[in-house]
Amino acid sequence: MFSFRVAVTRVVANLGAIALLDSGLSSTPNPDAAASVVRLDAAASMARLDAAASMARPDAAASMARPDAAASMARPDAGAVEAARLMERSLETIRQLRQARGLPIDRSLDPNGTGIIGEEFTPLTTSLGDVEAKRTSANPAFAALLVRCFRHARLGRGDVVAVGASGSFPALLLATLSAARVLELDPVVIYSIGSSMYGANLPRFTFVDMLEALRRDGVLPYRLTAVSPGGDEDRGAGVLFDEAGTTLLDETRRSGVPEVGGVSLADSIRRRMAIYEAAALRRPVRAFVNIGGASASFGDTAASLVLPNGLVLRAPEAPASPSRGVVFEFAARGVPVVHLLHVRGLAEASHLPYDPVPFPPIGEGDIYRER
Repeated sequence: MFSFRVAVTRVVANLGAIALLDSGLSSTPNPDAAASVVRLDAAASMARLDAAASMARPDAAASMARPDAAASMARPDAGAVEAARLMERSLETIRQLRQARGLPIDRSLDPNGTGIIGEEFTPLTTSLGDVEAKRTSANPAFAALLVRCFRHARLGRGDVVAVGASGSFPALLLATLSAARVLELDPVVIYSIGSSMYGANLPRFTFVDMLEALRRDGVLPYRLTAVSPGGDEDRGAGVLFDEAGTTLLDETRRSGVPEVGGVSLADSIRRRMAIYEAAALRRPVRAFVNIGGASASFGDTAASLVLPNGLVLRAPEAPASPSRGVVFEFAARGVPVVHLLHVRGLAEASHLPYDPVPFPPIGEGDIYRER
């Protein structure tokens, strides 16, 4: 394992990658773009963002979550509390499913016993990642944060929300679906199997399995609309620890969910947009949620690196590249984006603790107050 870590370090160094590994790389960097682009995955905590970078990247969540005297007097938000409790119940179902499948919970990695924290390296691990960020994202308060984001985007009952998620942050996908359920939104989810370290990276225990258990137990009613293997160009390549190189493809086929397909990254992006449009049944997509750094959702251009964290009502100018990612396809259409990438930044901007043990009681904190 030591030699493997050294090899990974050398590969990153040879690519000239900036050490923004606090979130892990969502997939192995594209050699053609490696000199200028480092694709990030949503953990954002393996390396420190320097002060200049943090000042250069506007954070919409920060302005939305900044406390003031009026906020301290605000009434409790019943919807936010309900969403957090729903996420809490969902985590309990996932924990029970994991135990039923004989997959032990390592308390050194998952001290809160959520069951949603994966392992370091598995055949589904496509990139580096940080366990503290994964643990932080499992706080049910993130469901309350998603309620706030959706309300600020002026979403209402029956509105279609497109969701693109990698396996890196299953808890943030769970938070998104919990908020959607409480607000009676209609989520259309495309899921990429590939995961960074400590995400949903256990074969036969991906978010596909988790969501099926939640639906079966009546906790959440949703199904995945489509899946893809993830990895390099969304085609299942670039896995860090899979000698055969087929595990992502095998898990994709095992899911029984329609596959996105595509012969290139640009083709996968086009197919995803068509899937969202078809699933919306002629209704407009009112918001897009990007969770993690799946290449088809996040894109492979430099613009992805400066996309603000959290709710983005007005995104920076979209690049012209056909591989700019679904997030910029929707942003170019004026669709609000909820960008869930840097967990530490999301937590700090929303006044949520980073890597807490135990999680704070549901209902305590500014995130549960009406704005």
